[in-house]
This record gives sequence, structure tokens and C-alpha cells, in this order.
Amino acid sequence: MKKKLYRSNEHRILFGVCGGFADYFGIDPKYIRIGYLIFALICSMFARLSILPVGIYVILALAMPLNPNQSVKSFSSFFGNQTTNRPARPNNQGRKVIRDVKEKDIKK
Repeated sequence: MKKKLYRSNEHRILFGVCGGFADYFGIDPKYIRIGYLIFALICSMFARLSILPVGIYVILALAMPLNPNQSVKSFSSFFGNQTTNRPARPNNQGRKVIRDVKEKDIKK
């Protein structure tokens, strides 16, 4: 079966382009990211080539399809489990109860 190049759902930071190349070549995604960083630094030394790395990344992000065989992870999963154990607010449809209120006479 022929291998296809997909954006990665599992090894993604922005769009999964570097992770997709890492999956295609069977190497660790950090090596692809380091190589891309070196490429971007070399291009930034020349004024006319400074936009090239960003342009290539955007074109690849738009052209490469997502991998249908991997589960989709959200961007927030990159930061770990951020859920809290706060109870949900009750949805009261009745009147609000105000407690511990001091009354004052308003003179006009």
C-alpha cells in the first residue's frame, strides 16, 4: 500500500504539518521541527527570503488533508487537562433571593 502525506492529529502544535512529515518518514516530530526552525533562521538572514518559511507552512497546512486514521485532538489538550471540579450553576427560573441586606430609608 502506498503511503500518503497527511497532517497529523496526534503530533500537532499548530496545524500538524511537521507532525505529518514525521509520521510519513517515521521519525520523531521534534527533529522535523528543529530542521524547520534552522531553515527559518537561515531564510531570515536574507530580507527577500524572510517570508518564505511562513508561506510554505501556510500552503502546506491548506494543501495537506487531516489524517482520517487518527483521533482528533483539540488545541486545549496540548495544555493538559484543564477541567475544574466546580459545580454547575443551577438554572433558576424563579425570583432571585437576596440575603443579608440592610434596609435604608431614602429621603428625597
